[in-house]
Amino acid sequence: MDHALFYLSIPFAIIAGTGAGLLALLSWRIFRESPFGMTIGLLVIVMSAATIYHTVLLTVGTESTGLRAFRAAIYTILALTIWVVILQNNTIQSRVSRNEEL
Repeated sequence: MDHALFYLSIPFAIIAGTGAGLLALLSWRIFRESPFGMTIGLLVIVMSAATIYHTVLLTVGTESTGLRAFRAAIYTILALTIWVVILQNNTIQSRVSRNEEL
């Protein structure tokens, strides 16, 4: 029974991750001209890469050196996303303090 549930979870994870990635991509297309458009775009990349990583990890069962490098790249993009959010927040705060229009 455990094996059947495990093998049913793989297609579910692929479908759910693909749906989430597509919805995130659509959100980026709507908000790409906003102050946080780049952040949403980076999160689309992180979400899609994380879906691919976890699907391969579920399928293979063990983490190889290539998967570790892929995971490190995901974390690097996530750190870049957080850095962009901080920069955007500082820009917005400085504009508000000078009473400029966003």
